[in-house]
Amino acid sequence: MISLIGFFSLCLSTIFCIIVLIPYSILKINIKYLLFIFRSSTFLVCISFVSLIFAYVTSDFSNFNVFQNSHSDKPLIYKITGSWGNHEGSILLWVCMISIYGFLYSIFSKSLNNFKITVLKIQSALFLIFAFFIIFTSNPFLVNSVLVEEGLGLNPILQDPALAIHPPMLYLGYVGFSLVFSLAIASLLKKNSHQIWIIEIRKWSMISWGFLTAGIALGSYWAYYELGWGGWWFWDPVENISLMPWIAGLALVHSLLMIRGEQAIEKWIVFLAILCFSLCILGTFLVRSGILTSVHSFASDASRGLFILLIFFVTTGFGFLVFLIKSPSKKNDLHLLLINKTSALIINNILMIIAVLTILLGTIYPIIVEVLTNTRVSVGGPYFNSTVLPILLPGFLLMSIAPALSWQTNKIKKFKLYVMCFLILSAVVLLQSYLTDFNPWGFIGLILGLWIIFASILSIVLRYKFSITIKYIKTINSFIAHIGVGVMIIGITVSSIYQKEFNFNITVGEEVIIDNEILKFKEIKLIDEKNYQSLRAVFSLEKKDTILSYIEAGKNYYPVSKTITTEAGIYHDWFKDVYITLGSENNNVWFIRVYLNPLVSFIWIGVIIMLFSSIIAVIKK
Repeated sequence: MISLIGFFSLCLSTIFCIIVLIPYSILKINIKYLLFIFRSSTFLVCISFVSLIFAYVTSDFSNFNVFQNSHSDKPLIYKITGSWGNHEGSILLWVCMISIYGFLYSIFSKSLNNFKITVLKIQSALFLIFAFFIIFTSNPFLVNSVLVEEGLGLNPILQDPALAIHPPMLYLGYVGFSLVFSLAIASLLKKNSHQIWIIEIRKWSMISWGFLTAGIALGSYWAYYELGWGGWWFWDPVENISLMPWIAGLALVHSLLMIRGEQAIEKWIVFLAILCFSLCILGTFLVRSGILTSVHSFASDASRGLFILLIFFVTTGFGFLVFLIKSPSKKNDLHLLLINKTSALIINNILMIIAVLTILLGTIYPIIVEVLTNTRVSVGGPYFNSTVLPILLPGFLLMSIAPALSWQTNKIKKFKLYVMCFLILSAVVLLQSYLTDFNPWGFIGLILGLWIIFASILSIVLRYKFSITIKYIKTINSFIAHIGVGVMIIGITVSSIYQKEFNFNITVGEEVIIDNEILKFKEIKLIDEKNYQSLRAVFSLEKKDTILSYIEAGKNYYPVSKTITTEAGIYHDWFKDVYITLGSENNNVWFIRVYLNPLVSFIWIGVIIMLFSSIIAVIKK
């Protein structure tokens, strides 16, 4: 019954969106009624998604999707998250979010009614495309043809708190760019839209980029403590797919800053808006089609993949066709100087787009080669580290001083002071690198991160009078964002380059010395949980006869899917993580791998600072 309600609500929501798309001259109803119809469509698709969640929570195995992806013994949180931990449910979540974004826009937008309706019509068209995809190829409300009493269970690797909220966060970023896309296309179709659309696209771009940042960070943190390889980023194809719209979105957000200067470069803004959403759909195709081999990919239906590829070509083709036909005319010349704020932003934009294209090439090149030659090739970390990072490096250097630049002149206030501080900082980092294990990438990364932080703080001190007020925080917000980037770069550099790895064969009761600290193997515990069996090796980390922490590393066995997962044990400290994974056992001798990851916490701190800055940017008037 609940599946029937969900499917009927989805179909009715689709019909309402079709009504919204009917030309206004034919429909001839008051705009208030048209808004009511659109909002009713949102309400109905939300009912549809809640119905699917309810089917999961009640373990309604008459629903084929629930049968395939749930089990009655699962904890409640994983029953709920199981509703989007599969292909059909995740696409329904995507459609639901498209409608919710349109709903929020219809309430908060201050645009003229004609422009607002155009945006909602485009949003409705996007909704319909994906709704038809669900109804005809990926229906999550199919009913089981036979009576079953138990389900097959959810992939154990997805049964994790961080991954429970990772997909919704990621989708809020991906789908948010659908509204940015709609605003951009509407601005082309409505020449008399004034400039309020730029203000609105800036706000929604920042919201989408913020959610995408949070989603990527949650995914990285999950990979860090769940997959057991001691790292947080592997240049996995699906990771790359989320990174591309993130970088393009960052370019869009920075481009929109130019409305504070002399003019908005409308062509470039529209182009980036279309590109961001196109990259989101392309990523969906690559993940859902099964042509990528990835720990993050959980669908492998070629026919449905082709359907999404068609959606990509239709949406992208329509967007760029409108862009070419209705491209805005250039109103004013850009005020370009050797080094002013406009020049810095444009250079950064160009570098970011080159980085996106480089990542795209490295991601799809193996696919193209395999299709043409039937030979599988691998493009991994060495390619991306040697191409993408050098491309972004000049942009990061510009970032350190860009907020301090002027829109109208080449002058930088206290320029000599900046140069002197940079030279002193470089000398200090060089000395530190020389006295330790010198690594050129480590030296560059530390210089870069520290200089971004120091230059941002120096710019704040020189330009603004300190004040503990919201207005002050809003004023220095761009510097805060850059400080977050600097902190993250330091964390990435140090944790990646100066990571230490130790391998031991050890028995219960033995101890080993790691970096002047004692790691004792205390005991082995075997615990029967509700839906899995837990094996844990308990270690104590001691320094100078003081116990710093107890660390539990082990494995989980899920009897429903007959799967074993690795559970890393991590001691988190501000300046380093002690990371332990438990390997095989032979005659009561256990193999363990220990990683010392210095300053890895700086990565998460930097992300939190950037998210705080994005929130301030959204509420800033």
